[in-house]
Amino acid sequence: MIHFTCSFIGALCKRAGKTSERTTSAIYTACSILLLFFLSMSLFSLSLVDAQEMEVDIAPAAPPEHSYDEDVIDGAFYFRLMCWNCHAGRTRGGQAPDLFKAEWLYGWTDSGIFQTVFNGLPGTEMQKFGGKLSDEAINMIVGYLRTEQAKAAGVSLEEIKQSEEWTPYMEGDVKAGEAIFYSDGYACGKCHAVHGRDATGTGHEIGPDLTYIARTRAPHFIVESILNPRVYIAPEYEMLTILTIDGEEITGKKRYLYDHRGRENPDVVQILDESGKLWTTYYKKDIRATSVPQAGVMPENFADILSVKQMEDLMAYLLTLK
Repeated sequence: MIHFTCSFIGALCKRAGKTSERTTSAIYTACSILLLFFLSMSLFSLSLVDAQEMEVDIAPAAPPEHSYDEDVIDGAFYFRLMCWNCHAGRTRGGQAPDLFKAEWLYGWTDSGIFQTVFNGLPGTEMQKFGGKLSDEAINMIVGYLRTEQAKAAGVSLEEIKQSEEWTPYMEGDVKAGEAIFYSDGYACGKCHAVHGRDATGTGHEIGPDLTYIARTRAPHFIVESILNPRVYIAPEYEMLTILTIDGEEITGKKRYLYDHRGRENPDVVQILDESGKLWTTYYKKDIRATSVPQAGVMPENFADILSVKQMEDLMAYLLTLK
């Protein structure tokens, strides 16, 4: 419209002989500037309207090489929105466990994941999301995590059997099981803390905290972990043997140091002593060789020293921890 108006005015001026080619060119230039001004103002006005009146729904796109249903895509959105800051994994700056690793696929039930997200884990930084997220949204997160974990494990969800209900051989005694847990002979509490209580005061450093074990692990997984502990060892509790350039050999739980961006320091490793009280720092330049022991610190003779009744009592106690 502005261009047409400018052309019309220029034509009238020429016919009237009142303007030269030079003046006509100036008119066109002025009109062009005017046109750009009005276009800029129009776009600015539209952006204000969009910001005030339009609600933008941003949903994550599924990777093109995989086929996900809509619930899984929505689960990815909710996970990114509510969980990513903590559970992104250390390599991406997250401080909580990286839930995309294949190891999380086994031992957890869908119900256990749901309850953990819904109720949180009191005494930890894991907050409750029940009330903040609907049950449907939490189930979408569970489905998304299961899909990603299966992908990391190189299996399909159809290949993974749902966690079976564990049926005890006989009724266990919770009090008797608790006594076994904290006894000097079996000494579970020496390495595992429950609600901050353990035999040495440092159990949480040596073995996993079992305060919520019944919520986060399926019963059959707990049984297998007791009777055959080397089948699965959580990465953060793997042992490391180092041989120093001075010929000293040290074995213990390992940990690495990370900077504020979650990047591992390649020059340092720390080893926890047998008491579970002292971390010793070793520099890579002082280490001749390293190796990972096949077995962890968990004793492997419980199948021989626990009777069936004692095992049932111990399980009865552990299944109250949720």
